[in-house]
Amino acid sequence: MGYNKDKFKNAVLFFATYAGSDVGKKKLAKLLYFLDFTLYELKKESLTKLPYTKKNYGPMPEPHLFYEALNDLVKGKVISIKRPNHFGLEKIIPKTKKINLDLFDEEEKEILKQVAEKYKLENAGELEKIAQSEPPYKMVNYGEEIPYHLAFYRNSFGEMDLDNAND
Repeated sequence: MGYNKDKFKNAVLFFATYAGSDVGKKKLAKLLYFLDFTLYELKKESLTKLPYTKKNYGPMPEPHLFYEALNDLVKGKVISIKRPNHFGLEKIIPKTKKINLDLFDEEEKEILKQVAEKYKLENAGELEKIAQSEPPYKMVNYGEEIPYHLAFYRNSFGEMDLDNAND
């Protein structure tokens, strides 16, 4: 499955700018998971179209593709990745302040903002625990791809609720 490089790039820039001062690769991977699976749950389409895999440290975009995509952004001078600090965590630094929000429809912009705001005070380890508690992660085996349709089991918007029988 191909991913949407332009939307990926601008989502990375958005999260690195607005999702807290500690956005490294691990936190970014979880933010992208929340973004993509929330949008799939709403409109049956993810933003980045990245495949996600179950890893011990939670769901993440398929590692080879994810790291290659980040390296492309570094080579293109879109971001830099600051070396790990004494806690072993790196930081993604935007090299440009220009985020092309015109690529996103209104719903995508709203979810981008909601995810950034909701999780900006959470660190990567906390996001890992939250993501690991979600049904899409729990419903597959280690190393398997997490199908997007499992997003509906998150039930964020009540889509799995049964109608009231008295209606």
